[in-house]
Amino acid sequence: MLLPRCIFCVIFSIILIAVDCAIFSPNNKYSSRQTLHSVSINNGVIEIARSSGRLRRNSETAGNGATTASTTTSAVHSSKTAHSSATGTTPKTVQSSAAAKSTTTAPSKLGKSTVIPGGNVEIEVHPFVLNGTQKANQAFIHWIGKGTSERIVILTCTQNTSDGSRSVVESQLWRSDNYGTSFKEIYLGPGAKISYFYTFAQNEKKLLFTDVSAKKIYITQDELDTHEALSVPVEPDVVLPHPTDENKTLLYSLNQRQLYVSTDFAKTWTILSENVLPNFYWGVQGVDSDVDTVHMEVEAGMPTQASYKVCSLPDCKNAIVDQVGPFMADSLAVHKEYIFVQKSTYLGTDSYMMVSYNRKPFKRAFFPGDLKTDDFMLLNLDDGQVFVAVNHGDMVNLYLSEVTGQYYVLSFTNVYHILRLGYFEIDFHEVQSMNWTFLANKRETNGVKTYISFDKGGNWKPLTLNKSCTVEEKCSLLLEVKQSALTTSMMSQESAPGIIVAHGIVGINFRDTNLFTSSDGGATWLKAVTSDGTPLVGRYRLNFLDQGGILTAVPDGLLTGYSNKTVFYSYDEGKQWQKQDFDSAGLIVKGVLTEPGSRTMVASVFGHEGVYKPWTVIKLNFSKTLPVRCGQNDYENWYPRDYNNQNNNTCILGQVVVYTRRSPGVKCYNGEAAITRIVQNTTCECTSEDYECDFGYEEKGDGCQKAAWFDEAYTPPECDSGGTYNKSQGYRKIPADLCVESKSDQKQKKYIKVETPCHSAAPSKLSIIVQSSKLPAGKEVTFHLEQAGSLGFQNASIKKHTFKFAKHYTVNVTVENKKGKAVASAEIHVQDPLVSMFMLAPLAGKIGVPVTFNVIPTSASRVIDTSSDHLHFVWNFGDGSDGQLPVLTWNSSVTHVFNKAGTYRMSVEAVNSVSSIYKEQFIHIFDDAEILLLTFSSNVDRYSISAVLAELFTLRIKQQLAEDLGVSTERLEAVIVSTTPTTAHLFIFPSTDPKEATVAAIRDKVISQVQKGVLGVNLFGKNYEAGEIISIVSAKKLSETGQSSGPNMKAVYIAAPVLVLVVIVSFVSFLYCRKKLQNLHQYNILHTHDDSDALLDDDEAPLDLNVDFATRASSRDDSMLDVGGSHLVLVTGGGSSDNAENC
Repeated sequence: MLLPRCIFCVIFSIILIAVDCAIFSPNNKYSSRQTLHSVSINNGVIEIARSSGRLRRNSETAGNGATTASTTTSAVHSSKTAHSSATGTTPKTVQSSAAAKSTTTAPSKLGKSTVIPGGNVEIEVHPFVLNGTQKANQAFIHWIGKGTSERIVILTCTQNTSDGSRSVVESQLWRSDNYGTSFKEIYLGPGAKISYFYTFAQNEKKLLFTDVSAKKIYITQDELDTHEALSVPVEPDVVLPHPTDENKTLLYSLNQRQLYVSTDFAKTWTILSENVLPNFYWGVQGVDSDVDTVHMEVEAGMPTQASYKVCSLPDCKNAIVDQVGPFMADSLAVHKEYIFVQKSTYLGTDSYMMVSYNRKPFKRAFFPGDLKTDDFMLLNLDDGQVFVAVNHGDMVNLYLSEVTGQYYVLSFTNVYHILRLGYFEIDFHEVQSMNWTFLANKRETNGVKTYISFDKGGNWKPLTLNKSCTVEEKCSLLLEVKQSALTTSMMSQESAPGIIVAHGIVGINFRDTNLFTSSDGGATWLKAVTSDGTPLVGRYRLNFLDQGGILTAVPDGLLTGYSNKTVFYSYDEGKQWQKQDFDSAGLIVKGVLTEPGSRTMVASVFGHEGVYKPWTVIKLNFSKTLPVRCGQNDYENWYPRDYNNQNNNTCILGQVVVYTRRSPGVKCYNGEAAITRIVQNTTCECTSEDYECDFGYEEKGDGCQKAAWFDEAYTPPECDSGGTYNKSQGYRKIPADLCVESKSDQKQKKYIKVETPCHSAAPSKLSIIVQSSKLPAGKEVTFHLEQAGSLGFQNASIKKHTFKFAKHYTVNVTVENKKGKAVASAEIHVQDPLVSMFMLAPLAGKIGVPVTFNVIPTSASRVIDTSSDHLHFVWNFGDGSDGQLPVLTWNSSVTHVFNKAGTYRMSVEAVNSVSSIYKEQFIHIFDDAEILLLTFSSNVDRYSISAVLAELFTLRIKQQLAEDLGVSTERLEAVIVSTTPTTAHLFIFPSTDPKEATVAAIRDKVISQVQKGVLGVNLFGKNYEAGEIISIVSAKKLSETGQSSGPNMKAVYIAAPVLVLVVIVSFVSFLYCRKKLQNLHQYNILHTHDDSDALLDDDEAPLDLNVDFATRASSRDDSMLDVGGSHLVLVTGGGSSDNAENC
């Protein structure tokens, strides 16, 4: 699914590590906030809590974009530049190999350096223990100044993991004023339990801390010299700072689903929108008309679906909703000129992607072939082209788009992937220091191989140690390219052109993992070894210092639990490695971090000296390893090449890029000033390398030929209005390519599109899409017209309508053009939402005697007909064992037998397709009650004893008999047993007061008074006429023989055959629909049409479908789902006369 690997943007620079719950921030190019993955380690089992969102973005890249949150995701947000967070957000380390001649320092509990005897000291070591953090299972680290300040902020949190809530029970805030040499604790206020904190790109001195449970935030504008506590209207689960205005901030509550905005740095808040899902974005400067625009997902009526809403500050009054129809919740992605959502076909069997380019109407994205598309992952959106991974079920392929992001061509097949619950992972890495260089692992028949592309996925070749090596067993290099929230398997950085550090294996036999380095962008690789030839085997935390001048590696302790005391480092691009101890006792290393940008010579190691030990921070200063600053003569120009091209061409995608970097072997440091890396960028004349096969064409031999699956009748949407269009000859220029075309070159004519007259095709295979076939009366619903396999209508249709009355409707749409017409219809079942329920139930009963419960559900305007409204009831009598399922019936009446005396909480929930309502009451069951059978005079027949009148009748029996007999109404209970003739049971209950009459005495008195003819019931109070009194003509002691001693099985008799029928019908329908879908071609394209009216069998005039519609929307028919309930829901059955056919 188009899901973000990391939901909040890497432009933030907060770094996180944790003991039992380690937090890291993979880089995300397509978001303006970060999602930091929560990792729990319990008894060696690693559990990663990830966002369950649909729209997945690759975590390998960094940029401007979006915001999402999840209750299972630990999120900390920072607003550094994309470059900064890409390098400083995730704990990283690099390794060294050389004999240790230096003297090391042992950690001191006072934070002072102490010397370990050994040799020459090169690395300064400054340990500091964060006392009181023994129980803390999260740590959040942030460098404030990025070269302008020496302050570091650390937040340690103790989360409650026992109940699964992850709520913070204790937190401590620390600040260092000397770049991590020492820290002091900052006190924010009494009882403060800080969950997260946020920074602001426009003002690095500003910080915002959230106390979610207390609905409070703490703000500072001077790096925590002073701070202010403020209350907020809802739980501050997510805060999203504005990308350009330091005073504007969004605040979101997961529970309330409300989005607030502040324009005065969190002092005051105004609600922006309600029913918002945790996926929202600030507008993109230069693309959105207003940078104060907010893109968001809002609820669409079904738990798994969302609608797209866009509006602007301050009040969202200009909101535009539902441009694309219902789509999968948590699939919205906004980046630069693109907006993506993921939708599913009508049956939910396949997924597809919709894209909006430059904020134009959404259009369906198309991929070659007839492979089904389950999920999507955005990998790269630079240079006007979308690079995406698509999960086809049994394989994952990589695809490249044209400039609009709508038409895709194949780039790489069968990339190595792992399917997770709700998402998938792939082995893919974008080299940060070089444009358009990607690495990916591919599944092949004899195993897995690593491939590399130097031209943005145009050409891929297997990776080898070096180009002259030919023996596969000795040359093939398999790298770990996987994305992981736990550790960094591969490292590259924008400030270090051409340098890559990775874990990998040489040859075809999987043995110990080694560390490898490349200094030419991945063309050749060296195994990392120490000066004595010992290879760096195992897993390491990788980091770059001094803009790539120093590479570091520290053995990882997060996954292994092992302690370590050595850091490895290289200052010659990985050709030689040194090592030095930094702790005499050893540290279980959970992360090694550097300041965002990695321009300094300082790294911070975080971890524990043992289980239940407090956090220890060890500052490693590498300044003495490179004592001299580089001069002008210490740099060289470096030309990246396309090594997959037989000519090793330096012109890649139409341009020659020249980088400046430190010459190999020079021992000097770059310094904190940013180096101008790109010193030359010139264009080249176009060649065949600058073109790719267009959508619908495949590479065969030396050219591109039409693919077998491509529809010959294809005409693009611009032909809906007739005229001509530019038809492809099978080629298209790569969108990122800057080559200069030569119009005089005859060889390039085949790449030019040809003006061609439009031709049209008759519409066919239409479907009407709505969020559900079961809809509530009185609520506006949106209908979408869809054509199977087409590219969408240029002037297609969206129509909103409100059904006023509950019944079945048939919606019809006719589409017609010059070539013909097609008709689509949809069956809609409209039901009234339940608003109240009247319960008819006795307040007491006797052991072993059946008790009858009745309910009357109502809507806002009528009593619901339970026999024809697809209504079912979930009963719980309070006397079942733990885990016992409730009783499910179609009937609004149920009988139950209690077998033990006591007070029980009885409950019932009425559920239909669009709503539910819940009622409960207590019933007292006695073991020594008496029951009398009462019969009445014939004048009772003049009243129709309905359910409501029966309640009144039994109430009057209780009241009048209690008054006539001189006892409390709590001692009596009357229940109507039959209405033809009318009979009732009178229950007489014992009293705890020994002074009151016994049960037997009351029983005998009732029988005696009835025999005298002096007991009766007046339904309507004291004002009555003669003949209105209903006399009790007999009262007999009820014989208890033959009474039921078990629960009523009526619900079981109903539910069992219905469930069997549902299973059979579902299976047959699935086979039918699957066969039907297989006959649909993916690329049958509708060209031009004139919209006509659709007719609704409704209470209003026909719908007018002459509306602008340039989207194709669909929805799964997830009818009668109530994810918030605790019961099973039947989809069909009951006494309804439905004949709807849904597929």
